[in-house]
Amino acid sequence: MISQRLELNYKSNMDKLFFLSIIFSALNVFIIVYAYSLNFFSKKWRKKVDQDTIVGLALIFVTMTTMFLWIIYFYFRVFR
Repeated sequence: MISQRLELNYKSNMDKLFFLSIIFSALNVFIIVYAYSLNFFSKKWRKKVDQDTIVGLALIFVTMTTMFLWIIYFYFRVFR
C-alpha cells in the first residue's frame, strides 16, 4: 500500500516537473524571439526603452533554469 502511494506520488511529481520544463522552454523560446526582434525596432525607441541588458540577463537566467529543469527531469527519468 505504501509503495503504491509512493509510486503515485512519484508519477504525479514527474508529470509536474515535465510540465514545468515545457513551460520554461516555451518562455525561453519567446525570450529568444523577442531578443532577436529587438534589432528591427528603431534605435531611438530602443534607447528610450533601454531593454537590451534586461533581455540579455533574462535570456541567460531563463536558459540556465530551463537547462537545470531538463537535467533534473531526465536524471530522475533515467535513474528511477
